[in-house]
Amino acid sequence: VVPLGTGEAIDRGEVVDVMPDRLEIDVGDAVEIVNEDDRGHNVGLFFVGEGETARQVFPSVAEFTDTCSVSSSGEFTISVS
Repeated sequence: VVPLGTGEAIDRGEVVDVMPDRLEIDVGDAVEIVNEDDRGHNVGLFFVGEGETARQVFPSVAEFTDTCSVSSSGEFTISVS
């Protein structure tokens, strides 16, 4: 969950650590990201608009890394095994 006020914290220069840098899941698992903030955020593969929820089931082994506005490293990796 991306809480309300996250975007404002980013604007103030705070380090935001809502998402881990890496998430390890099993084939068939789903990832759901709920954005309760008043602005959209990039969370790895997902752009989650304000007040939106993104959900994805991962049907096969893979690894995905992309930018993340709500992790301390600025990246988010999903590793599916």
